[in-house]
Amino acid sequence: MSDTKQSLLVCGIMTGTSCDGIDFAAIDFNADGWAPRWEASQEYPKRLRQKVLELQKPGAKTSVAELYKLNRDLGLFYADVTEQLVRRLEADERPDVLALHGQTVGHFPAAQPGYTVQLGDPTWLARVTGITTVSHFREGDMTAGGQGAPLVPFFHYLLAEALDGAEVGVAVLNIGGIANFTYLGPKDTILASDTGPGNMLIDEAIREVTRGRQAYDDGGERAARGTVNTAFLKKALKHAYFKQPFPKSTGRDDFHAAFLKSARPKNLKGDDWIASVSALTVESIAQGVEKAIIKKKLPIRVLYVAGGGTQNNFLMDHLELRLSKWGISVLTLDDVGFSSQHIEAQAFAFLGYRSLLGLPVGGKWTGAQSFGPPGWITPGRNWSQILSKLPVEREKMPSLGTAGVARRIDLN
Repeated sequence: MSDTKQSLLVCGIMTGTSCDGIDFAAIDFNADGWAPRWEASQEYPKRLRQKVLELQKPGAKTSVAELYKLNRDLGLFYADVTEQLVRRLEADERPDVLALHGQTVGHFPAAQPGYTVQLGDPTWLARVTGITTVSHFREGDMTAGGQGAPLVPFFHYLLAEALDGAEVGVAVLNIGGIANFTYLGPKDTILASDTGPGNMLIDEAIREVTRGRQAYDDGGERAARGTVNTAFLKKALKHAYFKQPFPKSTGRDDFHAAFLKSARPKNLKGDDWIASVSALTVESIAQGVEKAIIKKKLPIRVLYVAGGGTQNNFLMDHLELRLSKWGISVLTLDDVGFSSQHIEAQAFAFLGYRSLLGLPVGGKWTGAQSFGPPGWITPGRNWSQILSKLPVEREKMPSLGTAGVARRIDLN
């Protein structure tokens, strides 16, 4: 663990909507600023992944006992893999705090008031590792009238000082299971929203076409061999979500296998099907940028992309082509020294730190109207040490220190 009074090493733990893996990212916070320290990833257990996906199918019937058993099992999974990772770290690399996003299984911002469900009992993490754990980040924002998502914009705002074009206007797009963006413009303007499906429907299509032999379209190769079906694209884009005003958020409750089936022409299959579903991700992102940024005449020079979607050449190439009409360059965060894959885990490390300071993790970009309570704190055996390391000036957040590339830890 970090050994100075002014330093806290916080590890963000992220499992996204795609349920394809668990990402860890540690950030060191001290009086001089903050800097990425290390990062790691591991695949999601297949059996556990299947249970999570089954729970989210439209019309799924689950008993209270089954729901909380899954909550326990996810907590045990997080605790086990984190404990194994911590044991492999040097003493000065071991985190002081864990910031657990949890596994989203339901997100209902349109309800009045909205509610959200992230499973994975944090008490198992705190008990097994002995490390103080912050979790349940989204509920507080929703009590303040926010969407509870996206929560990463404040972190993107801190990154802006290292991004070319930020003096004019840039956006950071995350293509995970769901795609979401943060716009950072003049006069500290911050806008953010989910645009719609990211990788999760593409994964659904690839699993169907390959009968489970492939979990994702590696490099977008299957989509590149196919032809986009415009009839499917037009019908899919009529989904009610795309008509909602910004900011907004979504999840598997809106975009699922039944939705794909309802919009799919009978003869659409194979690589053409994968290309068409991939094109839906591209077009929904492009339309989101157009409606939220271009039509409002907000300046934007560069779109920086993060998340698993950066590894899909079909998505990246078509997104670049689609946005070129507005003179927007498309780069990945890797291009400027950050980790595209681990940026969300880093963001939740940051939100974990804010929560320890009692500061909200959402803001006007989520639609929050007032103070929203931050993440829940589950003290570990080291809680008294954490209290002694927290800064006196709680409102002052550290700036980006030495950016650099975090050390990659191989868990395989």
